[in-house]
Amino acid sequence: MPEVADSILKREVSATNGSGSSAMGPWLHVTVFLASALLIVSHRPEAITNPQFWAEDGVLWYAQAHNLGWREVLFQPVAGYLCTLPRLTAALAQLLPLAAGPLLFNAVAIFVQVLTVSFFLSSRFHSLGRLPTRLLFGFLYLALPNSFEVTANITNTQWHLAILLCLVAIAEPATSAWWRCFDIAVIVLASLTGPFAILLWPLAVLVWGWKRRNRWTLTLLFTLTACVLIQLGTLLRTGNAARVHGSLGANPLLFARLLASRVFLAALVGRNNLSDGHSHTFEVVLITVAGILVLLYSLLKAPWELKLFTAFASLALAAALLNPMAPPPKWPALLNPWCTRYWLLPMLAFVAGLLWIAGEGHPKGIRLAAVAALVFMSVGIVRDWKHPRFTDMHFGVYAQQYSDLPKGSALTIPLNPPGWSMTLTKR
Repeated sequence: MPEVADSILKREVSATNGSGSSAMGPWLHVTVFLASALLIVSHRPEAITNPQFWAEDGVLWYAQAHNLGWREVLFQPVAGYLCTLPRLTAALAQLLPLAAGPLLFNAVAIFVQVLTVSFFLSSRFHSLGRLPTRLLFGFLYLALPNSFEVTANITNTQWHLAILLCLVAIAEPATSAWWRCFDIAVIVLASLTGPFAILLWPLAVLVWGWKRRNRWTLTLLFTLTACVLIQLGTLLRTGNAARVHGSLGANPLLFARLLASRVFLAALVGRNNLSDGHSHTFEVVLITVAGILVLLYSLLKAPWELKLFTAFASLALAAALLNPMAPPPKWPALLNPWCTRYWLLPMLAFVAGLLWIAGEGHPKGIRLAAVAALVFMSVGIVRDWKHPRFTDMHFGVYAQQYSDLPKGSALTIPLNPPGWSMTLTKR
């Protein structure tokens, strides 16, 4: 990931020498913001040209806000935790015609991804690397292979919010009122959207106790703690009933196949067939061991910012493997291509580790191996640039039918992926 990966190359800071290469003016910020948005849209242009709800986008967020009232469902948990961002987006969508709902959802999702890059390119990270380096990391984040499920999708935006939350934890402390408001807003929104704040909390405690014993860091920690307590209370109250129960179907070889095919190799070449039964056990184990060694080397030797992100990504992966939202047996179900959300954070940590190892100060052999892996990543970026298109469910036609309904009538609208649908009652 751009943020972490860059903090990795902290040694490059000495080369900056106040030359201004770490600064970025307002017009360049605007240019990069727009370019980042266009890059995301280029993965799946129909997210803007023919927007449609995706699964929970319609069934949970929009339909519940519409049928039950957004105030009634704003703090209603899903899968055991609060999902504030999609709930707020659905509430805002009620002010617009139904036909505009999917576009609003996709636009908010794109905005969060772009905001993550823009924040990393701000002055809050000038000490972590030169601007060209940070721009490169921002590009790799937005172009990461095997990430089609988390692009322009409000349901899976919580994973990008988790990255933004981690960025706030490692950024230089805020000194202006504007930045302080930004930090608090990100912590509250990201912490109350998904369970990731629970995983970040012990690491944030370490940041305060180990690296930054200042008043603002303590304020952020108190804010994070309050949000974590809210999510934990929600999880303890509703989580057990909300989760899908059943066997994991776990075994060591399947663990290796998941990591090799869905994390390490996928980050470099994109979608692959390494997880099928025809792949040789030796190559699966070799890739798994090599990838784990990269993460362990980062945890042991890297600057503290990369250590924190690698630990955060590892905790997220462990939590996903312990109880994923998948039908039992759960681990075999995770081989489904539409489970890429679980791999986003560990893939970014792996790429960040490679970027750091490719820098100065490491043995020549492993540096060359890291550079070769990063060059090979261009294959995955090209192969996975175009994301799978959604099936055209003719959402606009159904939106028109809904607008013509008399009050009190209901309409069932098909959604992506095929088999999903939502029912709206005209109010």
